[in-house]
Amino acid sequence: SPSGRAKMEGVTYLDEGVHQISLPNGAVANIYASPYTPEFWDWAFPYQLGEDRFNGPGTCLSDATSIAPYPMPTRSKVRNPIDIVMTHGPPWMRLDPTARVEAVGCPHLLRALMRTRPALCCFGHIHEGWGAERLTWADDAENLPAKACSIAEWKQGAWKEGVEGVSPVQTDMDAAKDNRAVFVDVSEKSGDAIQPGKETLFVNAAIMDISYRPVNAPWVVDIDLPRKEGALL
Repeated sequence: SPSGRAKMEGVTYLDEGVHQISLPNGAVANIYASPYTPEFWDWAFPYQLGEDRFNGPGTCLSDATSIAPYPMPTRSKVRNPIDIVMTHGPPWMRLDPTARVEAVGCPHLLRALMRTRPALCCFGHIHEGWGAERLTWADDAENLPAKACSIAEWKQGAWKEGVEGVSPVQTDMDAAKDNRAVFVDVSEKSGDAIQPGKETLFVNAAIMDISYRPVNAPWVVDIDLPRKEGALL
């Protein structure tokens, strides 16, 4: 559609890029969405492993090629920072292990998330990685993507400079079975709200398990969104 959104049967499809969604309670969710993932067989929406779909020149890894038509916005450089990032696959080292315990997330996506630092980042694709974790960014995380670094160096641990700490979200599987979902409250009412720009809740919400059985519980997240007015970024 011209607006980049298509609605059908109560579902809104978001094209790649930034969207501003007005909610009935007066809040506005600023969302970055992308269906693209690193190449895998002949699956849809692929990009080559050396291609960066999320960072523009100057912030991508030194031996990567930026192909980003809609780079993820840097938090400090936009009027309305991104609240939620929605992608098909995970970023590097974030809920991305396969059954062989191999990390297969996208290093370029993690680099972009350091600049954007949304309150919530949700994805699927790697069924074995179902779960959630709360990440605290280092104070200088936004500046790290401007430093020269190869893909190999980034994967080997250079990314850790942008992360202060990670805490897994503990899940009660008996409660999830009874409630038919896992509930996570990171709003002010919980007393432990996500700190905008400092923390991100990562959720691998893959419903299927590795055998493609729809047995994983969905996630329901309570999160604060500010009331905003005005146009997009």
